[in-house]
Amino acid sequence: MIAGLRNVSDDFFDDGIIRSYVEVFDLICKKINILHNDNERFFYFIDTDYVMDTTRGFRYENITPAYDKILTGGFRDLKYPDENTEFRRNYNMVCESICTLIMRIVKEMRCEDRKSTSAEVFMNMIDKPASHFEEAIQRMLFLNQLFWQTDHRLVGLGAWDSYLIPYYNKDIKEGILTRNDVIHILEDLFKVLHENYRYKSNVLMGDTGQIFVLGKSTIEGEYVCNDLTYLFIEAMKNVNQPDPKCLLRINKNTPDDLISLALDSISTGLGAPLLANDDVVIPCLTGFGISEEDACEYTTSACWEPLIGGKSACNNNRTPLNYLRALDNLFKRDDLENIKSFDEMLDRYLFYLGLNINAVKRVLKNQVFQNDILLSIFTYGCFENEKDVSAGGGLYGDLGITSVAMGNTIDSLYNIKKYVFDENKYTLFDVKRMIATDFEGQKEMFEELQRERSHFGCDDPDVITLTQKIMDFASEKLSDYTDNFGSRIKVGLSGAAYMDAARNFGASFDGRHKGDPFTVHISNESNEAFTEIINYASRLDYTKNQFNGNVIDFMVSPDFIKHNMEKMIGLIKGAVVAGFFEMQMNVVSSKTLIEAKKNPERFPNLIVRVWGFSSYFKDLPDEYKDVLIKRALENERKVA
Repeated sequence: MIAGLRNVSDDFFDDGIIRSYVEVFDLICKKINILHNDNERFFYFIDTDYVMDTTRGFRYENITPAYDKILTGGFRDLKYPDENTEFRRNYNMVCESICTLIMRIVKEMRCEDRKSTSAEVFMNMIDKPASHFEEAIQRMLFLNQLFWQTDHRLVGLGAWDSYLIPYYNKDIKEGILTRNDVIHILEDLFKVLHENYRYKSNVLMGDTGQIFVLGKSTIEGEYVCNDLTYLFIEAMKNVNQPDPKCLLRINKNTPDDLISLALDSISTGLGAPLLANDDVVIPCLTGFGISEEDACEYTTSACWEPLIGGKSACNNNRTPLNYLRALDNLFKRDDLENIKSFDEMLDRYLFYLGLNINAVKRVLKNQVFQNDILLSIFTYGCFENEKDVSAGGGLYGDLGITSVAMGNTIDSLYNIKKYVFDENKYTLFDVKRMIATDFEGQKEMFEELQRERSHFGCDDPDVITLTQKIMDFASEKLSDYTDNFGSRIKVGLSGAAYMDAARNFGASFDGRHKGDPFTVHISNESNEAFTEIINYASRLDYTKNQFNGNVIDFMVSPDFIKHNMEKMIGLIKGAVVAGFFEMQMNVVSSKTLIEAKKNPERFPNLIVRVWGFSSYFKDLPDEYKDVLIKRALENERKVA
């Protein structure tokens, strides 16, 4: 596969030739501008005028490289001892190109009279292991910027408390650093990662994928955390910016004070950390064929999809599955006269869902990824297998899809069951007419549907059974997929496309107008208590291939957590035991959101939770602001 550069100038090409990946990467390392950042502690830059062109094939995004590879040795230590194959030659050439860039940075540092220790830190990257806490962070930052420079999007940060704890312990023991020093170091780390916030944002401002993971569990179920686990959260809270993001892994043995610290951070409005339940996630991973050792080290890609950092090229967000489309197709294509019962209708719905899933599989089958030597160097398995990630070289390479509109589907089906089959108030043809015309002339019926309490997210055995039946059907239909490299498909109940996929989608019988957003993740603002949706989500089965992100999404008023901290700690601990998969909270009042939309200049730093990331409210399109306002009003039992 060939590659090029965006924004090509004569500095790079004077003959119009498109060069190979190795040649382009070498040109990047030799020619990009070494930019000066304002952070005195860390050196980090991205020359956005010259990034690798990955438009000729699918690029790898939603990735977390093996940062540890550059901690235990230098870039030259990663090379093959000989170059008797083309893969080895290309692999080694990319390592040498990185060393060329390092030497350019060292020269620039010495010219601008930066601290001599900064130049030494970069020199050591060539052929020495990291020896101190700050040096280890600088190495990880340098590798991170290389991935952004080569047009990888949504680059995860990995389990930084695990990576960095040996260097922290050494510097603390030797008196080089204090805990207070480390807080300031981590604050600078967050600030430097945030500097390119606008460039790094993918679909929406804040959608950077820069998520670091804290905490973990052993195979025996013991909880593992350390000083850095706490310090990272404290520093994140102090900086109070939407990026980078945080996921905290917890289990039934997580200390109360760590849960309290996480809730305190969430209550500031950061919406972070996202919580993941190891007691559920790890068994799902091992059940899918991931080793116990690797499953216990999982991180996440971009938002919430679990992956094995540094060992996966999983592409966990390839395409969304719209559960409502099958119901829409049923009304458009099926012979409604022959459907005499709700059970028959559900069978027809599943038939059309199967057709939609087959279409998803065809889309995935036709996706060809570009070769990616940099990612191959920092993905375990590629060196050993002498294969690029695009050729299946990584230890794990399964594909992940997200999903939308399960909530709209469940509520539509329940309303059809009630009004058509139970009460005989309408026929299926009447329903078809209403959704086809966007409820034109049916204002009373539309308002009645909106008054119906949402079934999705309710702790009702029948609702859970129906949801699970649809999930299991999708799981089974996806389970026979495999590509030339043995990749399988994972699916989950969370997805970022609840706005985009709904924009041109017709009305639905859950009381939704054409173009209105779909339900967000696993959410239901009409529930009287958080425990109801926790119980609902906890009773679903996420095993087999159904673990690609399943997020309970709450709206919480700002004072609620602080005034009920002990109850919230108990809620989280109870939710872990009940069996939730993942959980996030948006802590903001409707009054604040409404005011911030009207007068954004008064709320320049208001942070909200979107999809699986946090963002400044002022940076969001109005349609996203409106969804947050609507959900907050519903949560507060208010009318817009």
